Amino acid sequence: MSDPSSSFESASVAAVLAQRSRDDHRELVDDLVALLAEVVPGVQVKRALLRRHVQSINIPLGEFVYALARAPDGSFHALRMHTVRGVAIRSDPMAIDEFLAELGPALDAELRRTERGRAALAAWLNSTNS
Repeated sequence: MSDPSSSFESASVAAVLAQRSRDDHRELVDDLVALLAEVVPGVQVKRALLRRHVQSINIPLGEFVYALARAPDGSFHALRMHTVRGVAIRSDPMAIDEFLAELGPALDAELRRTERGRAALAAWLNSTNS
């Protein structure tokens, strides 16, 4: 099976997150939600009632849940939770750049596992390049 774009193979979520994290974190979180809510099982998104912007997202990947929450002042709080059978046994706060650097490769691996994930990843990567 060949991918529709040759740039897809060389691109990655990690690379896009690293580049985009320097730009605008708010827009990046909204883009991540759009990508992940449809293709990664178990993603939980909490939105504000009035403006419907994303307040937080929990992304289960393997034995970890990556949580990103937007504070009222617009800053972000990132957390990695180690889970065993659905129970968080350890929570590690992370700086946003460290969080994105770790989340990128984990998302790459998860999205490339399934055809639906590969298609969503290719579409997202193509949209970030335009």
